[in-house]
Amino acid sequence: MKTSKMAGGAAVLLALALNTAAGELPGQVLSAGTESTIALPLSGTQLKVFLPANYTAETKWPVVFFYPGQGGKPSTGFIRRHTDDRDFIVVGVPYVTPDSDKPMPDFAARELPNLRAARQWLAAHASVDETRVYLGGISKGGWTTSLLGEPELPRLAGLIIVLAGRSYPFTTAPGGAAYRGKPVYIGDGETDNNMRPARQAATFFQRQGMALTFEEYLGLAHATPSDAPRLRTWLQVQARYHTGGSAALAELGQWFTNTLTTARATTNVSEKFSQALDLIRDPRLRLCGPQAGLTAQALLKDATARSPAKEEWAAENAYWNLLWKSTSLRTLEDLRATRDGFEQLNTTYPTLRWGQLAAEDHRFLSEAYDRSVAANPAPQRTTTPTGLSNRSIPVPRMSGNKIIFDR
Repeated sequence: MKTSKMAGGAAVLLALALNTAAGELPGQVLSAGTESTIALPLSGTQLKVFLPANYTAETKWPVVFFYPGQGGKPSTGFIRRHTDDRDFIVVGVPYVTPDSDKPMPDFAARELPNLRAARQWLAAHASVDETRVYLGGISKGGWTTSLLGEPELPRLAGLIIVLAGRSYPFTTAPGGAAYRGKPVYIGDGETDNNMRPARQAATFFQRQGMALTFEEYLGLAHATPSDAPRLRTWLQVQARYHTGGSAALAELGQWFTNTLTTARATTNVSEKFSQALDLIRDPRLRLCGPQAGLTAQALLKDATARSPAKEEWAAENAYWNLLWKSTSLRTLEDLRATRDGFEQLNTTYPTLRWGQLAAEDHRFLSEAYDRSVAANPAPQRTTTPTGLSNRSIPVPRMSGNKIIFDR
């Protein structure tokens, strides 16, 4: 017999009351559908903990630990907005020292023990599915998610990086073999300064074998929309679709059939191409089985056999390949070749979006090349490029009383 929402919430309150009576800190009470403030004994920092409205203690629940942006306070709101307050335990994680006049080379060493303590506390006080614990964050919190989350991937189910990129050189994979098969969501504003690092992070994670979902917030810079539909779907995949119940499987099948039918009936080449791409990149597709994936690929192949989709697809693939090359430049020769590749892409497709983006990357690499040549008056083919790393990799430093992540 299933426990009702009210009964489940009461069970949680009773269990936590008994824990408090047994000597735990007072006020550490959680209830379904409510955000609570929890003081961690280790650091004295305060978590924000939200149990979903449909929470019952008899079920194991996925969790998202989420870091705020620069100057922000821990919050559960961003994730809850995309889950309608259901299906996930959400924990807003504070920084141990959000404002400090101390040097921060040990930023990760300060934050990781607090994250682990928060996870340990939650496991003792709520019904947590330890196989579905996700780490995420926005802006500074997104960079922090990479910094702490990649080495922690053996103990995490996946990552959510918003308005940010990776915190490591692209030759470094601190997660080892744990990247493969795990889901990662990356979302960023179309004109955000962090968009290039976000795209580079996407190429890295994909090449490490992660199940990538990438979302571009059209018309926005360093901001998020009120609703990010691809993030909403990604979270559904990790929660109710993950359980694989008959209702969820039927819903997935209906979604795939309807989407495929609509795309096949579309006669406009550009629209068919857009629909095929949306299907291929939807995180639900991976749950529909290998044959569904092959069918979606066939739809995309058909859509890109004709103009203008043919040229758009060629330009996009060329852009992503060049972007990946730009993450692993070892010599001036590599830098010059990649720079020239972006220039050629822009020359070939000057009116297409990916050709126009290539012009921006060409300018960026041209500046780096000029700096490298200036630093090495007689450069050799094996000379290491100068001035690229800090433009791509965030470095925590102090600016007044705030932590700033330089790139």
